[in-house]
Amino acid sequence: MCEHYDLVYYYHGKQFCEAGYSWGPGVKDHYKILFIHEGKGTYQINGKTYDLKKGQGFMVFPNTICHMKADLQDPWVYSWIAFQGTCVDGLLEQVHLSKTAPSFSYAPANWFEPWLEQFNDAGELEKNSGLVVHSLLYRLISDWIDMLTAPNQIGYLPKAKDVYVRKAIDYIKMNYYTKVSITELARLIGIDRIYLSALFKEVVNQSPQTYLLHYRMDKACDLMNNQQLSVSDISHSVGYSDPLLFSKMFKKVKGISPSHYRKEIV
Repeated sequence: MCEHYDLVYYYHGKQFCEAGYSWGPGVKDHYKILFIHEGKGTYQINGKTYDLKKGQGFMVFPNTICHMKADLQDPWVYSWIAFQGTCVDGLLEQVHLSKTAPSFSYAPANWFEPWLEQFNDAGELEKNSGLVVHSLLYRLISDWIDMLTAPNQIGYLPKAKDVYVRKAIDYIKMNYYTKVSITELARLIGIDRIYLSALFKEVVNQSPQTYLLHYRMDKACDLMNNQQLSVSDISHSVGYSDPLLFSKMFKKVKGISPSHYRKEIV
């Protein structure tokens, strides 16, 4: 199985289609994933027509004639991410998507909205915008595949809780050494801060703050093995600018001070 995908971001967007709006028949030279947020429409590819609605999506494949049309009574609203890359067909096989099976269902129906916001924000950056959007593309595809392969996720809203919590945990693991704001984390995911805290307690049996604290202290314990690092160095490495506050939090979680931990455990 190919593990070098070399994905290349092309563009993204969102469209509120007018009744009967259509595109095609035509071809694209890249892949495109479309997510339907509202309404319904039809998608034609390989001589077959698919009637699709809110909570579903479909794939556009490179150099393959297709046609999409919004419903006359309830036109769809959809978003998309367009990209190219090697071994993409292999990735799509993981979620059973192909030119003969181009559509999928997902839950919740607004799953792509937080990603869309992140791509929009990345496009406004003055520096490293290209790096950021390509990083987002890899994360999006990974998260999308995980969601579609989760047991019973289709149409099962409680699974959305796991998706939100996993996104939050992934963010914490990638940013624990910075100043993590739970409010900002909730905004990036696309849900309310109080709701995020409630989901965390339900799924993980901890608040986001407690999870972040314990994750930082576990990382600090790993760093204790490096004798070249002082307690102050470790403090800064796990997100604490104040070594005294770090020591206080470490003792709260581990029961002993960092210096004693290093003497007794390491």
